[in-house]
Amino acid sequence: MSLELNTSDAVPKAIRKVVCKRIDKAMEALDGRNRVVSDETVHEVRKRFREIRGTLRLVRGEIGDKVFRRENRTYRDASRPLSAVRDAKVLVDTLDELLKHFEGRVNKNAFLPLRRALEKRRRETRKQVLEKDRAVGRIVQGIREGKKRVKDWPLEACGWRAIEGGLERIYRQGRAAMNEARDDASDETLHEWRKRSKDLRYELELLQPLWRETIGPLAEEAHHLTDLLGQDHDLAVLQAVAQEESEAKDQNDEEPQNELLDALIDERRQVLQRDAMALGQKLYREGEKQFVARLRGYWKAARRKKPQKTPAPRRAPAAS
Repeated sequence: MSLELNTSDAVPKAIRKVVCKRIDKAMEALDGRNRVVSDETVHEVRKRFREIRGTLRLVRGEIGDKVFRRENRTYRDASRPLSAVRDAKVLVDTLDELLKHFEGRVNKNAFLPLRRALEKRRRETRKQVLEKDRAVGRIVQGIREGKKRVKDWPLEACGWRAIEGGLERIYRQGRAAMNEARDDASDETLHEWRKRSKDLRYELELLQPLWRETIGPLAEEAHHLTDLLGQDHDLAVLQAVAQEESEAKDQNDEEPQNELLDALIDERRQVLQRDAMALGQKLYREGEKQFVARLRGYWKAARRKKPQKTPAPRRAPAAS
């Protein structure tokens, strides 16, 4: 089941089809009352919700601000409980990856008390969200209702005009966020750049069928960029949570370990931010109008290559 834009369909039909497929994927992953919701399921569903929100941004000019805000809120709110579960797991994974990266320089058991605390946080978060709050049922109900509304989205434009404005806005916002992060690399500006780069990544993945040989590598670059910025963000969160855990225990004998963790995180983040900026300047090297004009060319070329339907052969008249 493809989650890309089908160039053989008119844009309104293609957008509705791909959004409904993503909703179906999310509901399918969450289906099953007696099945434990795995971390892989949480990741899959959250990704589908992010993709839907990215698609909404692509056609925001078509559907209007009122519909955009309502639908964006639907999938944002549906994702929030799962985000808490996912974030709790990512903290453990991030600490493990950090130790793996500095293997040979740091003992793998250097931060065992912190890891135990993060594992406890993860178990408690899963129990709260998935068992006590029963979030899955509410999520499924909300997106099932959202799917019913897709057919009523006011999508009318059938060509490039339907997505041109959204694509230009997404690229412009990502470029501006990169420049702001370059001038002031704070946790907030880097996180904002990550979110705007994810928007671009999802649009490029959606548009890959236009010209896969060129847009495919662009989508991969955007994916790699969001991975670098994502790792940087996860390390920033780990650093903050580690500080919270330390303050809660109020144990001075952990200060050397905290200082070591901070040093490792700072060193790793410098490399990630440097690599992200180098890749970002390559991905966002064009102005938004130039970038959109280039993709418009791919769009027109793809439409010209679209195979024409072969008329059915005429049947010979029956013999009298």
